[in-house]
Amino acid sequence: MRTNPEDDKEEVELTLTKPVEERVDLLKAFIASHPKSPAVPHANELITSARATLGDKKLQAGDVPGGLEQFRLALAEAPTDMSDALFIEVIARIPMNLFVRGQKDAAIEAAHRAEGLAKLNPNRLVALTQFYLGIEDAREAARLAELSVQTAPDSAAAHQALGAARHIALRLDDAEAEYTRALELNAKSTSAKIALADLKRASEKPEAALTLYREVLATDPKSQSAQAGTILSLLELGRKDEAEQELKAATQDPEKSKNLPLLVGTAYWFIAHGDTRRALEIAERSVAIEPRYSWAQIAYARALLADKRPLEAEGALRFARQYGRFPTLDYELATVLASSGLYNEAAAELAKSFTLRDGQLETKLAGRVATRAANFNELLAPERRAAIFQSKSADSDTNAKMLKGLMAFSAAIDPAGRRSPKEDEVLSAAQEFIGGDDPMRTYRQVHVATKLLRSGLAYSTVVDLMDSAITGVEPALNVPAATIAVQQEELSDTRARSLSQGRLPSIPTAPGVALSGILRGRIEDLAGTALLNMDKPAEAVAKLRLAVSVIPHGTPLAISATWHLGSALEAAGKNDQALLYYIKSYLADNPDPVRRAVIEKVYKKVNGSLDGLDDKIGPGFNAPAPTPTP
Repeated sequence: MRTNPEDDKEEVELTLTKPVEERVDLLKAFIASHPKSPAVPHANELITSARATLGDKKLQAGDVPGGLEQFRLALAEAPTDMSDALFIEVIARIPMNLFVRGQKDAAIEAAHRAEGLAKLNPNRLVALTQFYLGIEDAREAARLAELSVQTAPDSAAAHQALGAARHIALRLDDAEAEYTRALELNAKSTSAKIALADLKRASEKPEAALTLYREVLATDPKSQSAQAGTILSLLELGRKDEAEQELKAATQDPEKSKNLPLLVGTAYWFIAHGDTRRALEIAERSVAIEPRYSWAQIAYARALLADKRPLEAEGALRFARQYGRFPTLDYELATVLASSGLYNEAAAELAKSFTLRDGQLETKLAGRVATRAANFNELLAPERRAAIFQSKSADSDTNAKMLKGLMAFSAAIDPAGRRSPKEDEVLSAAQEFIGGDDPMRTYRQVHVATKLLRSGLAYSTVVDLMDSAITGVEPALNVPAATIAVQQEELSDTRARSLSQGRLPSIPTAPGVALSGILRGRIEDLAGTALLNMDKPAEAVAKLRLAVSVIPHGTPLAISATWHLGSALEAAGKNDQALLYYIKSYLADNPDPVRRAVIEKVYKKVNGSLDGLDDKIGPGFNAPAPTPTP
């Protein structure tokens, strides 16, 4: 029986008015009853589309097996002679639909099946490349994009896709070349112009970038990317008045005021060029718009640090790490921690992303691109250039050198495996870390001295370091986080507990007099302990008496320094004085069997027996329990 093609087409189209759960059966029934109808190919395509829609609906409703089955059938039943429209709008989108619903393995499998259906069609390959670009799989994105270019060397879309793949692989020069080729093939491509302009700006070609941005704005005045790029290019070119005028107009326009690329880019630019006030003002707006954007928090943290608010900067970066992890973020956090004298924590953060081998720093940029360089600014530049297209880092060479020195010193003092530290390597690394004449130098010297003393290394160097450190106490006490820097040893457990619970500890600002006593006392205590280990008890006693005299009473440092003074006095043959300081330290701390044994030995030397000791410091650890009163 013959049917009217127009009636068949209408019957197929009417299935779109039915619930998606019913469409597949209706379309299959039509095909069974009209096998030779010209509308059959369209019906087959609508079946594929219906299955994909139903699969997504089931996944949203929590029916994972049902959703996966529908997506599988959509790919399996897709007509071999499908239109490009069906592939690009339905088939190529299935992998991402699965991925965003948490079905990563199924998404990758779907992408592989879709590739077989693409049949080397360059438009289809480019569409599927977008999935790999979306999940930042640079290798697979590049493979498909290269295949697209080989199949259609004059395809602007293929070259642009390959440029994007090179971009996420941080091969920025190659990406720029591909975007250039894409624009040669399609001079009207707005997306290619912006992509090319961004990379030209990142590679210190602001004049060329500005020309491209202006071309985009001429045809699309509302382009936020072009607006941001224009203002930043003007800043790079030194045309600050023009840039400020356009920035003011943009930020006062309600429609443009939430331009995140503009706010983050200008905030970072201002802090990289020393304008803390402008950077902080703009960065605060950017994190208010989108606090989850890592580079917004990085710019904000840099501005806070420059504004002498390191604890707030730490909070910003720890918040950012909830939503992203990449080497620059770990480095920024290490920078903030080091600015607070938390060198152990800073070293631990650096160790998460970086290694140091033969003088070269190594990492995986963006978590996947193996890279090595002589310094941190060179190493991390591709992440910054690829993400916010800025050629100049907000970091200083001095800070980068110090953190590399910290890594080298940490590795030397605590080498991997069971190898003992080598003193010459340790001291060489220490000098790189300590170098400079900034106010934090005293804290670096104290950190190194503490590590050397605990490792039993270079006691004479410890004394020399502390002699130098004492001259820098006043500047050190004026750093923004002096309360933490002075007490980083005492606060380590408190910070560890708070951080394990996902929060920063609240540390009240300590009085300057107390901080001065702790820092000066710690320096003298380290020097005195080193002298004691050098068999110079008289000199040790002098240093340790000074330490005990300035450290606030009752603090953990006062208790340990008092004990050290007792040890030095005992070594000097002054057992009666030693006993007094031993007992004072013991009573101020929790009872300890090892220290009690020391006291018993000296007490017996002084008094001839242990009679009366229990009355002074309490019963021994082996004393019988007192008989309860009836």
